[in-house]
Amino acid sequence: ASIRTMAGVPGLLPERLAEAKRVRHCALSLVGEPIMYPHINRLISLLHENRISTYLVTNAQFPDAIRALQPVTQLYVSLDAATPETLKAIDRPLFADYWERF
Repeated sequence: ASIRTMAGVPGLLPERLAEAKRVRHCALSLVGEPIMYPHINRLISLLHENRISTYLVTNAQFPDAIRALQPVTQLYVSLDAATPETLKAIDRPLFADYWERF
């Protein structure tokens, strides 16, 4: 909605407005573990087919899913602590072997 309001701004070049409406990047992260989405590879392929870059954040708790992942533009592995004890306190891991999964 806020991009549409820019249409009436004096001096705004029409090609810049058109460029602002085009999705160029997609962050696959923020809530939950994106690699657990059952159709993540298809989604990545569709984004790349439409020339949209992909930025994926994972906590590396599913190494097999990471290995099976389509290549992404940027892969960010989130490591929230330097020791197993602090990671357990901060992240509440799902698996008993959470540290070994990194």
